[in-house]
Amino acid sequence: MGAIRDDAECSYEKDLCKKFVEQARLNGDPVHYGRAIAMEGETLGRLNNFEQALETLEVLKRIYNIETQHEAICKAYGSDRCAQLFSHSINWNSALGRSEAALETSRYVIDELFPKSDPKNVHNSFCMFYSSIIAMKENGMALQARDVMILRIVEPFDEHFGSGGSTFSKPLFYPILMLLDLQGNQDRPVERIDEYFEWVSDEKNFTICSAFFESAWAAISVSPNVILGEVCYYLAKRSNDVEVRNRLIRNGSGVIAKAVAATESLPWANMHAKKKLQEMKSLAEECNCCLDESDRSS
Repeated sequence: MGAIRDDAECSYEKDLCKKFVEQARLNGDPVHYGRAIAMEGETLGRLNNFEQALETLEVLKRIYNIETQHEAICKAYGSDRCAQLFSHSINWNSALGRSEAALETSRYVIDELFPKSDPKNVHNSFCMFYSSIIAMKENGMALQARDVMILRIVEPFDEHFGSGGSTFSKPLFYPILMLLDLQGNQDRPVERIDEYFEWVSDEKNFTICSAFFESAWAAISVSPNVILGEVCYYLAKRSNDVEVRNRLIRNGSGVIAKAVAATESLPWANMHAKKKLQEMKSLAEECNCCLDESDRSS
């Protein structure tokens, strides 16, 4: 038997989701019904149907109660995929140019969902907040995002698991905190600037992003390679050493170009990666830095 063929609009996949949602509704368990709705929303978002995806969130809001369902959802699925649909909607609103709607949902995640979520489930917390980090930093709120990340993710992780602990998102903690520090303090001195330059000079720090790691996080918001590339971007803007600056621009462009290629099937992540690659190209032109042809691809 061959693979099932779908049309250009992926009608079969969408119809399958609708049938699954209806069966879950008939089952009557809000835990599984909510998860089915969240899956439909994630699918529609992945298929570039952002308006339809946002409609699924409105359906979810009518049946989802984090106070009574969070523990059961995490027990059944490992993390609260219903709460995470709010985070996905931040990406969809951002893609549609609705920055205020994206930030409003970010505030809801921070003020309403975080306090009612299990702080020991750091993976769930990071999944809920990843989209907010991007929306906030893209709208001049990098330092606020950094404060929330420390309070709701880094400190709970250290408290419950210690420095030797592990979670799937842990390799992103330091690069994200570094990026938010650099971006939020563009016009001010950065206390740990020497440490940051030393970090990017070590090539092994750019190998944290396996294909699976990249696709997993890009499906939630943006490619981790874009985070690494942006760190290079902001450090390059601070460097007075032409050789160092050009190396950072080339390295940053290279990892972001990889993100563009790797996220072709993930519309929001791909859109964001292309935007950041263009910003790197503009910086390269401003600094008279010649990029390799592979770094120019978009």
